[in-house]
Amino acid sequence: MKKAFPQPHTVRISGIGGQGNVLMGIILAEALLDQGSWVVQTQSFGAQVRGGLSYCDVLFNTEPIDYPRAHSFEVIYSMHQMAVNAHVPLLHMNGILIIDSTQVKSIPKEGARMTRKIISKPVTELTEGKFGTSLPANMVGLGLIARAGNFVTTQALKVAMSKHIKAKYVDMNSQAIDFGYSLIERSYNLRSERIDSVGRGFE
Repeated sequence: MKKAFPQPHTVRISGIGGQGNVLMGIILAEALLDQGSWVVQTQSFGAQVRGGLSYCDVLFNTEPIDYPRAHSFEVIYSMHQMAVNAHVPLLHMNGILIIDSTQVKSIPKEGARMTRKIISKPVTELTEGKFGTSLPANMVGLGLIARAGNFVTTQALKVAMSKHIKAKYVDMNSQAIDFGYSLIERSYNLRSERIDSVGRGFE
């Protein structure tokens, strides 16, 4: 009889081509692997490499993962309106939704029905103000994910990031991860918290 493994935790990072969301997923997956998790990372691109919808999924668990796809997600990080419109319906009940409000101006009604854990920050705008460029906005996003989900450390993210970024940009991107982590104060435990009837859980 085949052993049934526990369901893995699931994260989707979505945006449009050129925003660096696939790189975010690759770095997150490597960081989780370094922390000792079993990890599956997959990615999808739209018809256009740049400007089309793209996303990256990361599944992780303390035990082997027997199926590499997920149909719903405990954490969704959306970097563009097109992405949030497409993927919010896939959010787990009471999951964590993080959006870059520089790019996302409205959240589909399904989002408010599914969860109170909605974190909205103008990530691109804040990144430009902090670093003079929007290029490390994806690393700021990883810092947000690390703080909000409390399942990966910033140190593990930095080590993984340094393997994919040119050496001269590693320091800026390390600072960007820390900056994202500092943007919110609240962390959530995956699959453990109930929706607060008076709306607490928003950042």
